Amino acid sequence: MTALREFALQDLFKFNRIVFDPLTEVYTLTFFLNKILEHPFLSEVATAPDGQVMGFLIGSRSVDSADRIGDGKDFDSNNNHGHVCVLSIEHRYRCLGLATLLMNRLSEKLDHKNDLFVDLYARCGNARAIRLYQSMGYVIWRQLPLFYGDDNGYEMRLPLARDVNRRCLK
Repeated sequence: MTALREFALQDLFKFNRIVFDPLTEVYTLTFFLNKILEHPFLSEVATAPDGQVMGFLIGSRSVDSADRIGDGKDFDSNNNHGHVCVLSIEHRYRCLGLATLLMNRLSEKLDHKNDLFVDLYARCGNARAIRLYQSMGYVIWRQLPLFYGDDNGYEMRLPLARDVNRRCLK
């Protein structure tokens, strides 16, 4: 049975085998620490019955961002949105629905905050991840040339409940 819980700082020392997966971007300890401390309720860990970390998601929010959607006439001043900073599942626990579970929980939390959308970045060459995100309703919003240095990236967006007309995709 899988348990989900808030990411704890001690988890930073338990997830090396997951972070060093070739499909996961490697970030500094400072990056992880800042994101977890900034929005602890948006970072979760999936653990096995023995306490082993199976996967994790670290999210963040842009609150009252200067980045406006479209011409700014379609929405009120609240353009708050969420961002998936890192999502990684250990190889042997993939295809069990953990990524979907973690992503859905993040979307629910952002919906509760009345955010407009959630976005993420994905390597163009990571077809499995792109298919997964698309199966959850994410749409490729724009391509980012050489975003990863050795590969192009996509910014993908998922409109949340507040964006009934999916205007964040225009």
